[in-house]
Amino acid sequence: MKQLHFLMIFFALFHFYRTGAEEITVGYIYTGNHNTDFSNIGISLKMGEVSDERGKDPRQIVDNYVAEGPLADIVQNALIQGLEHGGADLVDMDEDMRIDGRIVSSQLQTVDRAGVESLQLTIRTHVALQGRGRTIWETTLFGRGTVPSSEGISAAVQGALDRMIRELVNDDYFVIELQ
Repeated sequence: MKQLHFLMIFFALFHFYRTGAEEITVGYIYTGNHNTDFSNIGISLKMGEVSDERGKDPRQIVDNYVAEGPLADIVQNALIQGLEHGGADLVDMDEDMRIDGRIVSSQLQTVDRAGVESLQLTIRTHVALQGRGRTIWETTLFGRGTVPSSEGISAAVQGALDRMIRELVNDDYFVIELQ
């Protein structure tokens, strides 16, 4: 009986240890100022789904941190904000073209930036512009945010998403395909 009691305690502690990730609130709002104008694109555009192929808890940002919701939803929302910031009028259906995405990886490192211990978060997201029954354009966006450790993981996520948006809207081939 003692062994059974010990095993139950062990598995309870093991489960707590595995799921004891810190929950953070990302609450992403795009505050950047890219100069890409999507207000005059000649097609109807939809932001499709963003999936998560990392095979982890969908809310997991990296090993010890989970967000308030699925990371795929946070990335999708960030991309929508970036496109709408440029004047894109996104549609919900009957689109000529659609942007689909999938999170490939997310990694957190502690790095030294000019003598300051910093958090460097990299979120890799594959995006593809679909239309006319085929993939028209695709790439992997490297959203990397590096902030002093004192600012925390939320600030690193904000930086990574800002960079992801910049990479998308500044891609000349992506912009050309929308015209």
